[in-house]
Amino acid sequence: MDSVLAKSSGLLSPETDIQRTQYPYVTGTLIIGIKYKDGILLAADMGGSYGSTIRYKCVKGLNSVGKHSLLGASGEISDFQEILKYLDELILQKSRKRE
Repeated sequence: MDSVLAKSSGLLSPETDIQRTQYPYVTGTLIIGIKYKDGILLAADMGGSYGSTIRYKCVKGLNSVGKHSLLGASGEISDFQEILKYLDELILQKSRKRE
C-alpha cells in the first residue's frame, strides 16, 4: 500500500507510523463469560480461523494478566498477542520499581 494513501486513510498513526490490520489472517472464534454467585467463569475454544475455515487448533483466547486478572479476546489474534506483550512489559516495569 502506498504510504501517502495509508496516511490519508488513517491506516497509519501520524506519531508512530504503525500500520493497522485491515484484513485479519487468523482470528479467534468464541469466548463466553458467565457471572455466578462466587465469581466469574470465562471459557474459550482454541480454534483459529483462516478465512472461513478452522485452520489452527491450539490458539489461546484467554491469558492471565498478573495474579488477579484474566484477559480474553476473539478477532485478530496478532492484536491479542500484541496487547499481551504490552501488558507483560507493564507488569515487569511495575515489579522492577518495587525492588
